[in-house]
Parts: sequence; C-alpha cells; structure tokens
Amino acid sequence: MRIAVVGDTHGRIEKIKKELRAKKPDYMFFTGDHYSDARRIAYHLKLGFDAVVGNCDARKAGSAEKLIEMAGKRFYIVHGHQYGVKHNLQSLYYRGKEVEADVVLFGHTHVPLCEEFDNLWLINPGSPSLPRMGKIGSYAMIKADSLVFSPEIIYLKT
Repeated sequence: MRIAVVGDTHGRIEKIKKELRAKKPDYMFFTGDHYSDARRIAYHLKLGFDAVVGNCDARKAGSAEKLIEMAGKRFYIVHGHQYGVKHNLQSLYYRGKEVEADVVLFGHTHVPLCEEFDNLWLINPGSPSLPRMGKIGSYAMIKADSLVFSPEIIYLKT
C-alpha cells in the first residue's frame, strides 16, 4: 500500500494534485491547514483519505486528532500546534507513546521530517505550497504492509 501524507496546503493544491496523480497513491493522510483541500484532492484523484484540522481551519470542519490502524501500523494524525512542534517535539513524542502509535503524522512547521525515535516514527510532510527554511515544496510517501514500512520525504520539482 502506498500512502501519501500531505498538509499545510493553504488553498494551493494544483502542484500536489499533479504530483499525486502521477504517483498514484492508494490512500492519503492530511495533517491539517485547509481541511477542505484534503477533500478536494481526494475528490479529484478518487482517493480515500483521513484528515485532521489545523490552526488555520474552522474547528467544526473535522477532528483535531485521529488514531487510524492501517497496513499493520497505528497512525496518530494531528496538526501539531497543540503540542508546540515549532519549539520541540517532546510533547508530541510523548503523546504518540501515550496513544500507542507506531507513526505520528503532523504538520504546522512547514518543514519536512522523517525520523524514528525509540520505535516511534515522527513524520512531517512539510508543505507542498508554502515551504519554510528555503526549502522547496514537499510531501511524504509511505510504502506499508504487514512486512514493509518505508517512509520518505519527496520534494516537488520547481
């Protein structure tokens, strides 16, 4: 199974739509900030998806956090502002451990990250439309099944 992880699109979805159309993921997780973008991307690409709201979304648009079991893993999805991810990842790490996640997917910083700490993956797809720190746009792709777990950050061509 190939799972795209996207977030922080802020209303600009053309580049990521084009990219995902070419990559053909089986599913998409969206880490917030413009929750409606997740619906639009999924609709246009005919993808199943799960999404959370971010600090730039109306709270009533969707859930602030989700725990999803898929492809033999427990994915905890959250935007991250609630856990101060712009300062450090400690609170988010402990929340992931608390909910017994295998993978924590988060956004908010617009800076990609894909690292494993003590058997807990922390993955931030960055932003395909508003990257920070001089980076180009990005998202994450996870190849996963009961035997394989292979996440990577993919940078968009300019």
